Amino acid sequence: MPNRATRRWQGLPKFHEAPRRRKIRTILSLAGVSCIFLGLAWTLCYLYFDRAELAAPFVGVMIIGIVAALSSRRADGTSLLIVAHGVFVSVCAIAIIDAPIAWVPRSAHLFLLPLAAGAAFTFDARERYGSLAFPLACLAAFAAFAIGALDFLAPGTSPPLEVRVWGARTNTTLSMMLLAAIFAIYRVDIGNRLRLERELGRAVRSGEIEVHYQPQVRGSGEITGVEALARWRRPSGQLLAPDAFIAQAEESGAIRDIGLEVLRQACELLAHWSSRPETRELRVAVNISPIQLLDPGFVAAVTTVIQDSQVDPRLIELELTESALSAETAATIEKMKALESLGLTWALDDFGTGFSGLSTLRTLPVRKLKIDRNFVDAATSQERAQRLLGKIVEISQVMGMSALAEGVETTAQWELLVGLGCDHFQGYLFARPMPRAALEHWLATRYTPGRA
Repeated sequence: MPNRATRRWQGLPKFHEAPRRRKIRTILSLAGVSCIFLGLAWTLCYLYFDRAELAAPFVGVMIIGIVAALSSRRADGTSLLIVAHGVFVSVCAIAIIDAPIAWVPRSAHLFLLPLAAGAAFTFDARERYGSLAFPLACLAAFAAFAIGALDFLAPGTSPPLEVRVWGARTNTTLSMMLLAAIFAIYRVDIGNRLRLERELGRAVRSGEIEVHYQPQVRGSGEITGVEALARWRRPSGQLLAPDAFIAQAEESGAIRDIGLEVLRQACELLAHWSSRPETRELRVAVNISPIQLLDPGFVAAVTTVIQDSQVDPRLIELELTESALSAETAATIEKMKALESLGLTWALDDFGTGFSGLSTLRTLPVRKLKIDRNFVDAATSQERAQRLLGKIVEISQVMGMSALAEGVETTAQWELLVGLGCDHFQGYLFARPMPRAALEHWLATRYTPGRA
């Protein structure tokens, strides 16, 4: 699943696999092949020596390898954590059995090094557990085994001596090969990221940022506006979805220019609509990155774009995720209020998944809560999720805000949301994101505009 920082820019199936997913897929595939091979080899070895009790842990390693191979198709962070913990437990169990003897050192614990490196490299820095806590746990366990601190846990049984000798050699060789493979993957990834960063720096200047629009409706389909969603049309003609470049754009700072370009194109659309009675009241929602809010010149830049376009700022809605409120809340609220004074309105995206409590919500100049699509997905099959969804709608009503449900894809979801009191929707059930020309045709043939 794409992370929330990029998903709100997205709104359509991927045209290009995200770099993060590609990394996870590669690591899971490597883990799958390694665990299946090692698990099978050592299982057969110990069965040959009639030591079934020592083969059992390696059957577990083989199962973990199969899980990793199957999970590589999905390539999500949860699958990676499950596999990583399975490998960690298995390596520690085998390392306990693999207690050193006078002239054969312990070697199974060496696999904790590529495990730590793979997790630290693959997980995003914001995912503290996967990128920091888990790698540190691996290194701590490695150190404990290396200095013999856990030797007292060793059982009375031990692998045959000839197996121990060959095991020490093969484990050392294979663990170092895996570590080298992790470093090679990391090096390739760094090269790709640097190249992407250079290309992103050129994208806005070259007019490669393209905006698609997904309609937002109320009731049974009366359109109230659209959400502007960033795309990157590369010189080759390839259209990249946001999860292929937004994270890198945020890290490099290019998101500032990309965000303003999306706002500029949204204002061009509003200016065009203002001359037509049937569209002059429609609104455009534009996503704002937390990185943009940290920019001291953000308010001035947004003000300049709106003034240059000469559009009614009341028709512009800026969307901010809850995660943007996790730091520098006071400064963020100050900037939000400064833009609200110009006439712009604010919506809180992915509500219910972030950091803001009700006390913080009361201080925000927010007029709309956008309900995260995960709540919508779960509510049709889980009573608990349905009750939670109802509470979110109730919170919006108590605070005088409107609630918009994202990711509405089925009639059952829509009917459930209507029953819970939600009357603003966005999702494939009504329309997919589309380029501006397609949007104009859709407006002319599908829905009657109405006030938000």
